[in-house]
Amino acid sequence: MKMERVSENKIRITVSFSDMEDRNLNLTSFNYSNPETQELFWDMMEQAENELGFDATTSQLCVEAYPGNEDEIIITITRLPESEEFESIQKYIKNKYTKREIRTKRKTRKLVVSVVIYSFNDLEDACMMANTLHDVYNGESSLYKYKDTYYLQFCKNGFTVIDFKDLEPQLGEYGDRIPNVGFYEGYLNEYGEKIIANNAIEVIRNYY
Repeated sequence: MKMERVSENKIRITVSFSDMEDRNLNLTSFNYSNPETQELFWDMMEQAENELGFDATTSQLCVEAYPGNEDEIIITITRLPESEEFESIQKYIKNKYTKREIRTKRKTRKLVVSVVIYSFNDLEDACMMANTLHDVYNGESSLYKYKDTYYLQFCKNGFTVIDFKDLEPQLGEYGDRIPNVGFYEGYLNEYGEKIIANNAIEVIRNYY
């Protein structure tokens, strides 16, 4: 497992398939709800703090995973600005448990995933969702196409006046939310066609 610091708030971790096999993980089982994946994440965070001085105990994290070479995956972890409504999983654990209890409890906590991806059978549905999001979202967004399916990607922390959870029922009328977002994001970057980068919602609203 190789670690490098990309910037003050971002690190990149290379995990080989042999590293995963040592923890009874493979590409199918590697997802954020898997206890073994969560254990690997916490071990990586401890190693990153020890080797790189990357302290994320009070930060909201954006965790992204994508394919590297044939026998590895790349994981990037970014510290995000903390909002008033958000209490990071690390801060929650630190506040609720003693230092001795953290090592035992950490494996049962779920990771916070900021990125959201929806899939659509046609572009019109993607445009309808973008129009719905336009007035309440000001973060980055991208539109992809892979084969005959369109994908709209955005972040939960980009909303201005509404909780994302309140919008989910309505958004579900336009498209299907992707569950294993970490790997799907990397897969789209690798194999998908990026139609609009960074400001897809705004572009769709103005031109479609």
